[in-house]
Amino acid sequence: MRRRLTLTYSIVFCLIGSAALAAQPGRLKLNVLDELGAGAKPAADIYAADGSKAGEVAPGATVELPPGTYRLVLPIVGGKIVREGVLVEAGRVRTVLIANVAVLSVSARAGGHGEEPGYGVTVTDANPPHRKLAEFLSGEKMLFAPQQVDVKVDVPPQGYLWHAVTLQPGHRAGLELKEEQPAELLVRTNVLEASIDKNTRVVLYQAGTQKQSAVSAPGPEHRFTLDAGDYDIYVENLSGKGRPYTMERSVHLKSGEKVERQVALDGESTANGK
Repeated sequence: MRRRLTLTYSIVFCLIGSAALAAQPGRLKLNVLDELGAGAKPAADIYAADGSKAGEVAPGATVELPPGTYRLVLPIVGGKIVREGVLVEAGRVRTVLIANVAVLSVSARAGGHGEEPGYGVTVTDANPPHRKLAEFLSGEKMLFAPQQVDVKVDVPPQGYLWHAVTLQPGHRAGLELKEEQPAELLVRTNVLEASIDKNTRVVLYQAGTQKQSAVSAPGPEHRFTLDAGDYDIYVENLSGKGRPYTMERSVHLKSGEKVERQVALDGESTANGK
């Protein structure tokens, strides 16, 4: 009789222990490229076996779920990634690894420091007609299907564009806006070493193009504040002395640099040998 009671108590204890364990939730963790994708958008949707939505989980985060089998759907720009039959067990952590995805982030912090200003970022297909793919804010990470894209940031006054950025699976494309200081160009025009700035008109073109960047009318000096880059200098001589015009190709300006260029309009060549 004593043996039967002991056996009965043991069976009851085991049944109670199993029920308590089954009542515990499990945990599901989503790992997308480890730290490269942690905190990226969008989050994954989690569906129970009956098709109802059971929750969602962001890359790098963990969510509690009742024990069971689930379907995980991670929407990404350009497609989605699905994991079927994800088993979550009571009291345990199930990690879902996703590596066949690309991450894109844009930083607009001045000098790489301080808070993100939250500029608008627009991503389009790199090929015409440049279909819009996504919009988000600087400082955020977005998940993409591998592809080539154009990335535009709404930075005052005219914006900034990266063309044909390659988004590779398993990698993060981290784009940073570098703080650019305007450059300064002073053009001095002369004939026989005598200044004729008051009788010359100076036009700056983007190097190798007919696109005007700036114009300076006849005056005491021809001084320009410009973005860093390469420029061609066209000088129109209204003095009646020397050559009527000349073109200087080209002057390179670095960020924050101050450059002075002498342009002579006498003889068959300019002061710069062109």
